[in-house]
Parts: sequence; structure tokens; C-alpha cells
Amino acid sequence: MKLLKKQPIAILIALIIVLGATFYGANRSLGAEVRQAANQFYDGVFDTSQNRTLPSIYGQLEQRATASLRMLAIGEHSHGDEPSLTTVHAELRDARRVFVDLLLTGSPRELFEADQALEAAVSRYFAILHPLVVEAEGEDLQALESAQSTMQNAARVIRESGYNEAIRSFHQNVLGGFPASLLMQIVFVNPPELFA
Repeated sequence: MKLLKKQPIAILIALIIVLGATFYGANRSLGAEVRQAANQFYDGVFDTSQNRTLPSIYGQLEQRATASLRMLAIGEHSHGDEPSLTTVHAELRDARRVFVDLLLTGSPRELFEADQALEAAVSRYFAILHPLVVEAEGEDLQALESAQSTMQNAARVIRESGYNEAIRSFHQNVLGGFPASLLMQIVFVNPPELFA
């Protein structure tokens, strides 16, 4: 007890308490700001010029997952025994499986890479399946072109979502200024990722 009554020990304890409280407060405050910025990936970015929230990237990725599944179903339904489809069908199925798994747990950067792989697989699949469907003159043509249109529209909405611009602005204006730039080094908060 006498040890705690000594002035140097009391100052040291007070300093530890102040630093701990500062660290805790900075972690909670900066963490909340980062979470709010990162949630725009799932909720959409509010566009002040249009006074509305733009569609979220995550919602568009879900649409792309559904459209790619429809393409696979059309290929299996009408041309499942076509040898030219076998390789690209397996490639699209695998790319889609990775993509869907990452929808549940992936970061924006991981989802971007998986989306690029899905886009490439869909393009190759569509290029082979579309002529087969046209030649068969069946009802699958409209469904296939609708799925392709959904893929393209979702990609366009993602490009126009404003998410990457909002995150770049957040990095520059919030995380780039003092004291956030200094605190980011010590409070163990990961900055929000770009979808790129």
C-alpha cells in the first residue's frame, strides 16, 4: 500500500489509465466511423445530389450470382450433353461456387476478384451457349438473354454505385487527417476496402 502512495508510482498509474482510456475511446470512435463507411458496400451510398441512396454493390453481386445460376440451368436443361459446353460449364460452375462462398464471408477486394473471374466464365459460357440456343429455336433464348442482360446491368450499376469514390474520400478526408492518421497506426482498426 505504501508503494501506491509514492508520487512516481501514482503518476505512472495515472498515465497508464489515461493512455488506456484514450486507446479504448479512439478504437471505439474510429472503429464506428470505419464500420459506417464500410457498410456502404452492403447498404448503398447516399447521393446528396439526387437525395437518395444508390443501389448497393452487394445487392448487385447477388443479382449476378442468380443470373449466372440461371445460365447454368439453361445450359443443363437444353444442351447438357453438348461436348463444347462441358469445359466452360464446369468453369462457370466452379467460379460461381467460389463467388457465392465469398458473398457470405469475403471482403470487397476478394469479392471484386471473384466477380472478375465469374464475369470471364460467364462470357465464355454465353459465347458458346447462345448460338446453340438460337439454333434450337426454343424458349430458352429469352431466358438466356435476360440472364445476360441482368449480368450486364448489375455490372453497370456497380460501376455507378459511388462506393469506391466514397471510400477514397473517407480515406483522404477522415483517415488521412490528424489525429486519425496517427491513431490508425495504434488502435488496430482496419480501414474499409475498395471494390477494386
